[in-house]
Amino acid sequence: MNELEIIAFPIQNWVKTIIILGTVLILFSRLYIGERFQYLFSFWNIHRYFHYKSGETISLLTPNNVIIFFLRILTTSLFILILFKDKYQTEQEEFYFKLIVGLSLVILLKFLIEKTFSIVFGFKNKLREVNRYRIGIKNLFAVHLYFYLLIIIFSDIPFNKIYNISFVLLILYNVFYFKFILNKYLIHGLKALVYFILYICTFEIIPIAGVLYLVK
Repeated sequence: MNELEIIAFPIQNWVKTIIILGTVLILFSRLYIGERFQYLFSFWNIHRYFHYKSGETISLLTPNNVIIFFLRILTTSLFILILFKDKYQTEQEEFYFKLIVGLSLVILLKFLIEKTFSIVFGFKNKLREVNRYRIGIKNLFAVHLYFYLLIIIFSDIPFNKIYNISFVLLILYNVFYFKFILNKYLIHGLKALVYFILYICTFEIIPIAGVLYLVK
């Protein structure tokens, strides 16, 4: 074999470019946040990412969050492309950039709707706190996904196993994500719990289901 393969087809130059861009973004993140970066690898110690030093927490909008946002868009789009590669064999690059645009618009629209609801229903401060932790967990997801993509791209793992492994990992990640948010956030009483469940269904599950439905 003269050329490395991505699942069942050769790695194209644009895919190599995406991998290089992901590497650069991770290096920038590591340089910007220093030793705190190590806690993006540990589910069991993720609280140290938010509270690295006593009395010090991370803000919602930081250069590092912007860097990892772009990494998340790049890696998530490539991950979806790999999962649905059989349907888009002749137009992979075009489909990939459509995914980037689509995911960016979904995230922007979700942000604007959440912001509007928080103002209308008076939970602006609560939403800011929720988003601070939520973005941190998604930073962790983006970094993990980058290295997972390297494994499945540069390995000979059969596609059916990749599909099954990915499904299990996504379930585990979401269980951890929702449990972390539920525990971290000030969910007191049945009413607050119901609101939390409605929030998860509306702003987390439905957008993901919508993207997967359109891809299929």
